[in-house]
Amino acid sequence: MVATCYKENWSIVFDSSIQRIEEQFQPSQLDNIILLNQPLIQRDEEEEYNNSVLKKILNDVQDAQTRYGLGHEKVAVSYSALGLIRLHMQRDPEAARRCHEYALTIFREKRLAKQIATTLNDIAFCYERLNLPDVALQHYGHSLRIFESERISEDNPQLISTRRAILRMQRR
Repeated sequence: MVATCYKENWSIVFDSSIQRIEEQFQPSQLDNIILLNQPLIQRDEEEEYNNSVLKKILNDVQDAQTRYGLGHEKVAVSYSALGLIRLHMQRDPEAARRCHEYALTIFREKRLAKQIATTLNDIAFCYERLNLPDVALQHYGHSLRIFESERISEDNPQLISTRRAILRMQRR
């Protein structure tokens, strides 16, 4: 199972057969979490699993749009999750980029700096996969400037990852 907290910008992956999600979080946190309920799988079940995860995410997107409206933060988080599925499970960086771009428009409307920076990283990674290193580097750079302007701790994993991505892109 994957739990994504849209307010605090973190994700946790764990096996729900070991401990229930409700036992992992405080009751007040559960309202801020989007759950992707899927069991652990075997390799030969990968395609079926990918399709079921995609259907779940698409349902989450539709549900968030219906419940909260098109411009709500939960819709953006759902589109970001869909973008990750499109990139990492379906290996479709262009579709992933479009999902992340849509999420980015909502995060920008809401002026959510950390989510904007994170989404810019996701878009940059899509551009890497599309073999557009210059465009990727621009997005990573913009993300880094946002993280730095937010005075994020130097040991923050997202800040470290962004800096590493920039160095990786500069070596190309």
